[in-house]
Amino acid sequence: MFWDEIKKHYDAGSAHQFLLHFNINDLLYDDVYGYLRTTDYLMAQLNLLGCQLVLGYNTSEGVHFPKVGQWRNMQRTLEIFPQYNKIGTFHFQSVATWLQTLGRFREVEDVNLAEQEVDPQLVRRRINADLAFNKEHEDPLVTLDPSPSGELRRKLNRLLRQGRTRIGLVINFLELLTPNDPSLNEVGGDEAQLLFNQILYWASDLDIRRHKHVVLLVTHNTSDVHPNFTVNPEIPMIEIPFPNYNERLRFIEHLYDISDGSSQMRKTLGNNREKETLARETLGLNLLGVHDVVQQAESAQRKTGGEALFRYRRESIKTFSHGVLELGETRKGPSDDGWYVMRIIRDIAAGMKNRDLRRVPRGMLFLGPHGTSKVYAARVLAGEANMAFVRLRYANQVSEVTININENGNTYERNLNAGLNFIRGIAPTVVFIDEIEQASPYTTMNPEEHAQTFPQALVNAMNDVSLHGRVIWVAGSQRPDLMPSIFRRYGIFDTKLIMLPPTGGGRVEILKICCQGQTSGNINFQALVGGAETDGLTWRDLLLIVQRANSIARRSGRDTFTEGELRQAFHDFIPDYSREMQIFMGLLALREANSRLMVPDGLLPEYQEFVDGNRIDKTGINKRLMELSHQLGLRN
Repeated sequence: MFWDEIKKHYDAGSAHQFLLHFNINDLLYDDVYGYLRTTDYLMAQLNLLGCQLVLGYNTSEGVHFPKVGQWRNMQRTLEIFPQYNKIGTFHFQSVATWLQTLGRFREVEDVNLAEQEVDPQLVRRRINADLAFNKEHEDPLVTLDPSPSGELRRKLNRLLRQGRTRIGLVINFLELLTPNDPSLNEVGGDEAQLLFNQILYWASDLDIRRHKHVVLLVTHNTSDVHPNFTVNPEIPMIEIPFPNYNERLRFIEHLYDISDGSSQMRKTLGNNREKETLARETLGLNLLGVHDVVQQAESAQRKTGGEALFRYRRESIKTFSHGVLELGETRKGPSDDGWYVMRIIRDIAAGMKNRDLRRVPRGMLFLGPHGTSKVYAARVLAGEANMAFVRLRYANQVSEVTININENGNTYERNLNAGLNFIRGIAPTVVFIDEIEQASPYTTMNPEEHAQTFPQALVNAMNDVSLHGRVIWVAGSQRPDLMPSIFRRYGIFDTKLIMLPPTGGGRVEILKICCQGQTSGNINFQALVGGAETDGLTWRDLLLIVQRANSIARRSGRDTFTEGELRQAFHDFIPDYSREMQIFMGLLALREANSRLMVPDGLLPEYQEFVDGNRIDKTGINKRLMELSHQLGLRN
């Protein structure tokens, strides 16, 4: 739990100011108040930590005190607040549990005996118990203008310098107060600059630490905050993660418990097995997201899950990462190991299952021409290893409008940082990066320029050994010769699967699979694709041909197509690349091979001539590549 990290530093006296980031707009569970918004939860924990005066500040609300009544209103609005049964306990708690809760805290206020109602806040001393809440309008802190001002700065500083009362201060939306703006480094006398300097100074002020005050700085994306906060060793950075499986299940059970026995909510959530399934399938959602999914299903009077849940997760992840990440569906592979790729994938899946990380690579390269099942193989890897699957998108692929706070041209890199935090939060996951030769946010095809512009945050994540066994980075490439040299470092992409066009026998099997349930009459698959004249057709080519044959049949008013219509689609088909260009890309992939087991068993003649048993003639491949490069007019 992230709060344990804060408490560890606080108890040891090693830090008093913290930068909290990532999942800052969610629900967190407090033992007394139940599920609270993140900022309210932080205030409750500061109170429990021993802070006698807890307050918050942001540039919208200004200085504000925690109000439990408003917390309750939020819980009632979301319908996550347990109802009392007027006999001194919650209807979902046993008397024994309640008595244990009462015994956990020393300071207990009087129970309202007139109503005989037990409120959970009464088992902990009220936050800011010595404040006159009915006179907040008279408090000089509350009446200050929300914008940074000299008066605000002086009063906050005076509050943290005194030692009579322990202070807990939560500064939310830090990026609006101290943005990642180079102008804040300039010497100036404006109030924003002075408050920026003041907050930085608090981190190293040992008097504040001696008085046991705590300052929490809260932001979603650390890249939006001035780097002086993220590189300051006096300010520990602590991630508020997405909820794990157990936390999601606990929340789902909470929604079930507080609902009426005959309510639609209980029908929506189902039995224990269905609740556990929902907790697994909501991976990648925070608790507010889980709440939305359940509420939508309850409103529609249906079970939670299925396609509706997948769509919600996909849009939620896309929005949360500003389009940098895209959730994909996983697949299960064929039952046999006829496809050589399955032997590698199942070995990795076994390593994940048994936590034998020697069998699990940190990264994999899928190399070969377009349409050779690279994306499908990555989905199968995720499915067989019981991992989530997300695609990392480049700057030119992110069409959503994003806000660049400082207009300094690095919006993609800042959103990428949030996306990488998200990847860590939903692990275990397979991250697929297609056409990695274009991975620079500036999409240049010049390898020299790649070395200068490639996002360092992504490289750091791939090099993070703590993610081994939690994240598998899978990259696909048609042109490994243009791949940034940084990916050739030892340990990142040592496992390379060579994906080449199938032989005649492979094409026959693929075509049969694509045609299942769509044909009428007998189809001679061998005559259609078994000969050398169809060499070079990939699984994607065959899928497109079948789709077009289906369209031809539908124009004639039929739901199935004949061999004649399939032949018509074959004769009309034009591949995306010339045969020479496809061979060029295939040889580039074959040249990268570092294991014969990771090369297809059956090879077309243009590739087979360079393979002798377990040996690959890379010198011969280089000569052939030079010939093709000259023939295709490619730059050497």
